[in-house]
Amino acid sequence: MALPSWASQTIIRLRAKTKESRGSDIHDWTNPEQLTIRGCSVQPAGTSLTQDGRIQGITDGYTCYVPPGADIKAGDRIRFEGSDYTINGEPRIWQSPTGRATHMQINLERWEG
Repeated sequence: MALPSWASQTIIRLRAKTKESRGSDIHDWTNPEQLTIRGCSVQPAGTSLTQDGRIQGITDGYTCYVPPGADIKAGDRIRFEGSDYTINGEPRIWQSPTGRATHMQINLERWEG
């Protein structure tokens, strides 16, 4: 079952490739794998300001609902409306009362400062 028709936003899932550095595999975000995911609903979740008499940074967040089975996992990043967000925590599956997966929720966060 897909999200309702009002879930009409599109996100881009970014997944880092890996490269070796000093004997360890590390994430390489210079040219990530991209996957377009349609049928999403992206809603404001919160924002905060870090300051000590001057503005040091802003944290911006969204809650994103994506179709069930979307290829998204912790550690990926999401591009939405031209900004890149990290996934805060694990993606979560929402079950309908009938037991079918109705959508997946991911919490997005971006820090700037």
